[in-house]
Amino acid sequence: MGNDARLDRMEHDIATLKQDVAELKTDVSGLKSDVSGLKSDVSGLKSDVGGLKQSMTEVKGVLSQIQQLMARIDGRMDEQRATINALIPTRIAAVPPAAE
Repeated sequence: MGNDARLDRMEHDIATLKQDVAELKTDVSGLKSDVSGLKSDVSGLKSDVGGLKQSMTEVKGVLSQIQQLMARIDGRMDEQRATINALIPTRIAAVPPAAE
């Protein structure tokens, strides 16, 4: 192979390498853009998760209040049941027997 052929081959290889490098630069640029988009998405997700955590904290507080109220209602119902149970025998005794 002559020198001219070698130079032509080298020039061809260099041109091919330049194209490959240009394609790699384009690919890297695209990847950087994708990473930037992903970072933005992750930031949004973190914000959403923070909001959900705050909402859960609020819900836990409300549920705690509801449980306390239900316990008070349950206690009051027990008192009423005991009162009614105590009055039933008295009420029955107060009713005269049916005339036969």
